[in-house]
Amino acid sequence: MAHKALDTKEFEARPPMEDEAAINPVSFVEMKASVGSVLFLWSSIEREITKRIEELDDGKSRNGAHTLAQKIARWESLQAAVCAERPEHRDLLLEVRARLLMALELRNRITHGLIGITADPFGHHGDAHLETELNGEKRKHAHSDLEHVMRILSHVVWAIGGLSDAARQKDPRKAESVYVGIRLNHLP
Repeated sequence: MAHKALDTKEFEARPPMEDEAAINPVSFVEMKASVGSVLFLWSSIEREITKRIEELDDGKSRNGAHTLAQKIARWESLQAAVCAERPEHRDLLLEVRARLLMALELRNRITHGLIGITADPFGHHGDAHLETELNGEKRKHAHSDLEHVMRILSHVVWAIGGLSDAARQKDPRKAESVYVGIRLNHLP
């Protein structure tokens, strides 16, 4: 008995087979690499924010804020006058701040409360994750969450620099050009 080849319509209309499910293996090494990447990217963020605080405050803030949350708050406060004059600057600053604080939560849970790493090397369970416990609260963080935070941080570091430059820009048209670049390139 000869089998007939499926045409495109028949192929698309048929129900998916069990073993066609997306297999996404994540090894233990990949999980560790993701943790390292998140921490490395945060190092870049911290250096950039520190540099930009010093620039915005004419070098006066060298011995100011110590924690990342304090540095983010200080960086934001140094742009308050610009935010009052330029609503677009305020909106972008709030967006970048929100993304930083969301990613900071994961960074703090990794650095202060990592208790386990579970891999899924064969992609059968879709359950590769970190487990953290901080302030009495346990959480699981899927590998996809780590990847999402890495994407955010790799873009936000540039947005921090762009916003800081725009804050020092006297010409609103040049600042607007920076805002467009941030929106298009660094806030996916």
